[in-house]
Amino acid sequence: MVDQREAALTFARIRQLHRDPVQGQYDVAHLREVHRRIFQDLPHHGPGDFRPEASGHFKHRLLESTRDRTVVPYALRSETDRQLGPTLDALQGGRALAGFDLLEMSEAIAQTYARLDYLHPFREGNSRTLRSFTEQLARDNGHRLDWNTTNVTPEDRDALYIARDMAVIQLRYPGLTPDSMMTVDDRHEYEMAFQLHSYRLHDPLHELVRRSLERGRDAAPYERRMSVAETVREIAAVAPVALTQAERAAEASRLAVLRHKAPVADHETASDLRDWVAREGNMAALTDRLELVAGGHISIRHEPGAPALDRLRAVADGIGRELAQQRAVAPVMRPTGRDDIER
Repeated sequence: MVDQREAALTFARIRQLHRDPVQGQYDVAHLREVHRRIFQDLPHHGPGDFRPEASGHFKHRLLESTRDRTVVPYALRSETDRQLGPTLDALQGGRALAGFDLLEMSEAIAQTYARLDYLHPFREGNSRTLRSFTEQLARDNGHRLDWNTTNVTPEDRDALYIARDMAVIQLRYPGLTPDSMMTVDDRHEYEMAFQLHSYRLHDPLHELVRRSLERGRDAAPYERRMSVAETVREIAAVAPVALTQAERAAEASRLAVLRHKAPVADHETASDLRDWVAREGNMAALTDRLELVAGGHISIRHEPGAPALDRLRAVADGIGRELAQQRAVAPVMRPTGRDDIER
């Protein structure tokens, strides 16, 4: 854990960086300078210096909200030296993200963050450095990334740790899945697959980034008019995450009932919602209904930073309202009889 003195010093330096950011090209020198500025008052952290070579580099983490322990494997220093430059060069000085909308920016920031976190170039302070680095990257491309939204409660902080760590594991072990526990022989791979399985229902990194970008951009809820094409992209982005959120809520309510901490009705409600997402809130079902929208647009109640499950329900409600309005204004056709024809 970061002690209070260190937290105060680095917080002040991060605020300075926000007001006076590094004038760089989002390359290795830029990243090192961000680290140097944040930790310039803490020489024992090697401000701007890369970590030394070691036979392995692991982080043992104690989650605040559950007291669960996780282990995440980072790249060896040799891999960091080989891959850090090309990873940052892909940003093209930040220009590679120019013109990205919010969904595209969410994916780009999440991928960049995960890759840099895996390479883990510094011995201490990688997370604080990467938050400042990606916040500046988003801002220079017209977005406001509010990482403070992931630091409100212990659960929020753990959600970000889990999302990052699971992304790192999958970079360290490409192709490893939550189901790999039953097939791998290597002990380390088994442990990593076990963690992927344990946290399979938790939000992925791009979902947390999307919510942080929205909260940085939008101050209050509003009615959002979306084209059919925008709605299809929205459904594709949120539907898979919404299903895991619904499954997680149903499982949490089931356990709460077993522990006599919630009524059975809560579990029934959560189970019904999970079943609705699986049956009617999936990509195929919603796009089929969307094809019936004649006007080319729907309206949704946009809640900045809402979870994917709430976003999906808002889209489904918007489609439903649009179809109901179509039916209400459709002309009532009177059956044509023989008398009509003769007249």
